[in-house]
Amino acid sequence: MKENLPSGITLIPNGAFHQDNYGATYLIEGDELALVDPGTSYSVQRLLDWFKENSLSPSRLSSILLTHIHLDHAGATGHLVDELSDLDVYVHARGAPHLVDPSELLASVKDATGSRYSEYGTLKPVPEGRIIPLDGRTTLNLGLRELIALPTPGHAPHHLVYQDLETGSVFTGDSAGLYLGGELIPTTTPPSFDLKKNLTSLEKIKKLSPSALLYSHFGPGVEPIKLVDEYGRILQDWVELIANFTRNYDEKEVVDKVLSKKRDWLGNSFTEEELVMNVKGVQRYLSWKGN
Repeated sequence: MKENLPSGITLIPNGAFHQDNYGATYLIEGDELALVDPGTSYSVQRLLDWFKENSLSPSRLSSILLTHIHLDHAGATGHLVDELSDLDVYVHARGAPHLVDPSELLASVKDATGSRYSEYGTLKPVPEGRIIPLDGRTTLNLGLRELIALPTPGHAPHHLVYQDLETGSVFTGDSAGLYLGGELIPTTTPPSFDLKKNLTSLEKIKKLSPSALLYSHFGPGVEPIKLVDEYGRILQDWVELIANFTRNYDEKEVVDKVLSKKRDWLGNSFTEEELVMNVKGVQRYLSWKGN
């Protein structure tokens, strides 16, 4: 996997949910250092240990780039800002208030994750002065390295992808799915999944002509257009499957039917609990759409 990473970009496994191959934090190297999606609050010590093991000072970090504020991507942010007071945090403007006051976000996570809530850690408030809210396509200058931040709603309304202009690679967050063990799996968690918006965002990613996709779950994908197109098909089939089951069965039966149909997705760090959560995200979307 290391050989597939673009020049100047390093993948740091952040240990989300006690898995080594589920959560990927990316270090962008140059005259300034930046982290993309630092993981849960439980990831903080792992990240700091990685810097020590690689003889890098965390004080060289200038910024954190968040694709979105779900805790498996952003939970470490406030803790790192506490440790490293000069960090700037880039985030979608709709997500920024939830970093300043995480109470509503944490309540939403608890509602969505149920018994798994404790696995997501927590989120320390981030001082407003450390946050750089992004709204619309934006060019970021990280020292000598430039990136494009592009809104890509669908997985969440506050989702962004980032394209590193030096290499052409795109940090996808959850907008282009999970990429676990070389297999694409849909990520449609509640409360805000929107199929139509997600498909539109996939077209936006294609228009960036990415050289590679750098998934937060997990690692580089080196056939980007093929992967984006495949994910669009998988996502539509997934929603249609749940819609068909929902029309014919009650809520518990839907979950049982989906588990029976998609049990081959389990493994590669993807759990039954997460599969169930993704079903619920689609069901919520379908209820909005009146299906």
